Amino acid sequence: MNRSPVIRSLDTVSRDEARAYLDATSGNELAAAVQLAADRNELDGSADTPDDAEVHHALFLLRRALGMEAPSFDAMRIELRRLLAA
Repeated sequence: MNRSPVIRSLDTVSRDEARAYLDATSGNELAAAVQLAADRNELDGSADTPDDAEVHHALFLLRRALGMEAPSFDAMRIELRRLLAA
């Protein structure tokens, strides 16, 4: 996918940015977090695939921007494995 990152900052995610990631992934929070983590890496100058911790942090940022509860790291890892297996 060759596109510009939606976010403007490595540290924060606005409500509008969070909605843009969710809209781009048809509401799939985990897929949105994976894309957000990849975009954060790109903005940081890295082409590395995001690891579980980076995806969890991205999910945390998305959920915080939307006023939602913080995600469980273990639950996120299980869902990430399901997403990658599909």
